[in-house]
This record gives sequence, C-alpha cells and structure tokens, in this order.
Amino acid sequence: PQRTVCWEADLTENRRFGVQYRYKTTAVYADPLDFVPAPEQPTFDTEEQAPHIVFTPYLRALASQLTEGITDPAEKAKRIYDYVTLNVRYHYQPAYFVQDCLPDRCARNRRGDCGIMALTFITLCRLVGIPARWQSGLSVSPTGVGCHDWAMFYIAPKGWMYADCSFGASMARQGEEELRRHYFGSLDTGRMVANRAFEAPFDPPMYGFRSDPYDNQSGECEVDGVGLYGDALDTRKELVDFEDL
Repeated sequence: PQRTVCWEADLTENRRFGVQYRYKTTAVYADPLDFVPAPEQPTFDTEEQAPHIVFTPYLRALASQLTEGITDPAEKAKRIYDYVTLNVRYHYQPAYFVQDCLPDRCARNRRGDCGIMALTFITLCRLVGIPARWQSGLSVSPTGVGCHDWAMFYIAPKGWMYADCSFGASMARQGEEELRRHYFGSLDTGRMVANRAFEAPFDPPMYGFRSDPYDNQSGECEVDGVGLYGDALDTRKELVDFEDL
C-alpha cells in the first residue's frame, strides 16, 4: 500500500541516500454520471479507520443532509465532491499526528490542505456506503514536483474512479467549472502514485515513530529504533526529465 526503497547503513553526519527512477503514467477519463450504477454495490472500504476516518455525529448529520432523497451512488458522491470543492478553502496545516479527527475539523472550519480534503471526501463517501480510499504521491509537471494527496471511490460496474478535491477547489476559485468537474472522476497525467492506503505500515517495517505516520512521500529515517524528525533530516525531490508521449 505504501511503496518503499530501503537502505541499511552506518549513519554518519550528513550521510546521503538517494534513488533515481523513471515511470510512465496514463490518465484515463471517467465520468461517474455517464453510466447506470449496479443495483447492488460492494461494501469494502466503507468502514471507519480511527483516528481520522471516523463517523462522528457531525459528519453523520452532514452526510445525511448532503445526500437526502438521493439513491444513485454517483449522485451522492457528486454531492459530496461539490460540498468539499465549493466550500473548503485550501489552508496549510500542522502535522496530522498532532490533530484530532481531520475530516470533522475540516467540515466545521471549512479549510484544509489536499490530504484533509481527500480524507473528508473519503469519510463522507464511506458514511453513505460508497467505497472510498486514499491515494497519494507526487504531482509532477515540466516546471516542478511536489507532494500531493487525492481520493478514489468505487461504483459498480465502472469500478475505481478519482476525486481530487484540492485541485477541484482550486479550479472553483479560478472560475474553471469544466476543470473542477473533470477532477470528479478523473485526474491529469502528472501523477506519481506512491501510496494507495492511509496509515499503512512499511515493508520492511519501521520501528521508530515516523515523521509522517499516515503517508509516505518524502521518506523516513531511523537510528537505533528512533525515527528522525524535523531538523534532523533533510529531503529533496528533483525532476530530471518530463516527456509527453
């Protein structure tokens, strides 16, 4: 669920570790409202996952309000996507592990970063019986690379589709409704997928406390079973080449 490259070495001051890799990605377009959902939908990825994917009373009431009178799961997912992208403002966040239930906080304050928007979408979808899960990695363009999180949701018979609430909210602020709509069901080609689960363990396991116990985009380091954090560890990402095929 979370991709890793692992080194074991005697650690000295300013010791460097690095990996260079290449990959090819294809963005498949999907319109969740362009097919008839199956009468029976699966129940996987619809459970709580404490401490953040939690069905709090506030989120239960919100999910019920957003989807009241709707039976089509795609329409329910669209209502949830619209709520997040049209109401939540992007706002940088402190480390997730020092905060309580992130989706509940986001729904109340209506602000959050890309990961919190994704978790809010995932939690609300699960509350109404729509399978949803985490995906994250890097957002890549010819001008640079950065960490990014988004969501996936499942509606039979189509299968897994995407919801990038952060990019959708950005398009809403810019008045780009067609692009906001695009990120409900589809992504762009500039993605490097590193994780498909939230709060997943590493293989091989890490025994110290991770600087990010929920995601894995910048790597981790531990010494004698103690994880390095903050100024003890520097990370850098560099784009070597970007090619449209």
